[in-house]
Amino acid sequence: MRIQSGWVVRTVLVGALGVAGSARAADDVAHRPRVAVVDFDATPGGWTLPPPQLGTTVAELLLDNLVGVAPFHLLDGRWLSSGASASNRDEATQALRENARRSGVDYLIVGSITRFSNEQRHRTVGGGGFRVPLAGGVRRERNEIVVSILAKVVDVRSGEVVATITAQGAGTRRTLRLGALGLLRAAGGAVVSSGSSSSRDAQLDEAVREAVATAAQGLVNAAPRLEQAHADHNQ
Repeated sequence: MRIQSGWVVRTVLVGALGVAGSARAADDVAHRPRVAVVDFDATPGGWTLPPPQLGTTVAELLLDNLVGVAPFHLLDGRWLSSGASASNRDEATQALRENARRSGVDYLIVGSITRFSNEQRHRTVGGGGFRVPLAGGVRRERNEIVVSILAKVVDVRSGEVVATITAQGAGTRRTLRLGALGLLRAAGGAVVSSGSSSSRDAQLDEAVREAVATAAQGLVNAAPRLEQAHADHNQ
């Protein structure tokens, strides 16, 4: 009888502790900050202009990378931009913050494309140093698309920047060209190429995804600062 009573007591205690632990976990989840990701600004300086929808693409990919791993409530903030399309950037930001505040959002993840470049490098060995390698000449070409982004976590209530993350990604293709003028004289000369010939779109995709993945990890690492700031505000 004593054994049975002890077993019942232990069972009740374990159950009570489990319920208490579940309640605490649920309470922690309920008090996590609400964070919305909005479209990035995609107007960096430079000769090479990015695609017009790159800012939207970065925001969507960032949201996708954060879902399931970010220790805060994550929202798609595109719906917050309604009525925030003022011509003045400061006014647009204020309108966006006001929409977020009314919707119960605690922080906005905003950002910009700070660099978008397409760089080409080549090196010719043999063939008399001509731009197109002649017989025996070898030309190595390297094409690289680089994308850099800056993400900021902004407190909706105060406008304070709680965290900033910078990230960069690159999509690179290398090509080897062999001069064959002496071998293909009937065709008037030719260049035989070996290596990757992937499209520019594939390079851009690689660069953007690498930059976004790095930024997402930085935001996850910054989560304790958001939680602490959120807790201090609610005290």
